[in-house]
Amino acid sequence: MIVKIVLACFVVGYAISVFDIDPARILTDTWHTVVEIAQLAGGVMEWALPYILIGAVVVLPIAAVAALLRWTRGRGRP
Repeated sequence: MIVKIVLACFVVGYAISVFDIDPARILTDTWHTVVEIAQLAGGVMEWALPYILIGAVVVLPIAAVAALLRWTRGRGRP
């Protein structure tokens, strides 16, 4: 298993050097990408939250009644 990992590291390292990619740049670009994804997810939640809350006003009572009906039907069986 260790030999496979070393071989994979060699192949990836060689491929990275062929494409002239700086490993430090991978780390900084990756962090920047993670930050951008987090900001995008925050923006989506900020946009979606009002709609989720409005929908919950209708959906949650219906789901509660349906669960209550299932629970009462299930209790009648031996």
